[in-house]
Amino acid sequence: MGAFLGRPRPIRADGKVVLITGCSKGGIGYALAEEYARRGAKVYATARRLEAMDGLQEQGVTILKLDVTNEDDIQGAIDVIITEAGRIDVLVNNAAVFATRPVADTPLSDWRTLFETNLLGAVAMARAVFPHMAERKEGLVINVSSCAGYCHLPMAAAYSASKAALNAATNCMRMEMKPFGVKVMLVVPGFIKTNIHSNEQHKRQPLPSNSLYKSCEGRLNHIADWALTQFIGTTAEEFAKCTVDAAVQSPPPWRFFMGAGWRQAMYGLWLLPTSIVDSELWKPYQACLEGP
Repeated sequence: MGAFLGRPRPIRADGKVVLITGCSKGGIGYALAEEYARRGAKVYATARRLEAMDGLQEQGVTILKLDVTNEDDIQGAIDVIITEAGRIDVLVNNAAVFATRPVADTPLSDWRTLFETNLLGAVAMARAVFPHMAERKEGLVINVSSCAGYCHLPMAAAYSASKAALNAATNCMRMEMKPFGVKVMLVVPGFIKTNIHSNEQHKRQPLPSNSLYKSCEGRLNHIADWALTQFIGTTAEEFAKCTVDAAVQSPPPWRFFMGAGWRQAMYGLWLLPTSIVDSELWKPYQACLEGP
């Protein structure tokens, strides 16, 4: 009946062994785990805390504790999966952290934290899984990036830079892994409704007392909160459905954009002079710095 209504049934993923990082409830990874499981895949969902993935086991998903910045965790999880399932068909590198602060007030330790998770975590996972895929001449690595990796967001330089670096690393992986039968797909979300706001807000630290932005700190936080909560975003569930639809194609696209606002962001970057892009991105902050 669905086909007659113009909505064909989703392509199945029966028997596929899928490993996904960053699967805390309320986020993209959780929704991807649910979607792959609905399509018949054997899903291994991971996060730093098992309790953060509450509800996935009831859907047939195996949950594992994994911190992508810990190589022992990575190898331990992969050993479990290879022992139980014999292979890994799909790796989804989704684990990420977010932060909003001016460059001048972002400690280098925060930069390292974002790069350790958003870039090096994905690289470490791919390095560990690649030999198993290459041995079988088959596999798919999916790296979840962000439009922020292309669009330089004020007050989020560390996040934007970490995602830009992931984009570059993904392009290299795609070429290097192709001779061994391993495909690499870059997923670029726009605005997606997730719990990343509550996570970022919870970790947000006050600006230093000598910050040049201290006088307008409250307004800066308000702008960040508005962007993360009030923008009309795509649901994580819809994002997951469309992303898996793309991933199960043969061959999958090398890059896949999905989510509210991505067209405006990317076409603006491609078609407009940098000065205009800068002006539009900076506009809400300019008003903030000029005062009420």
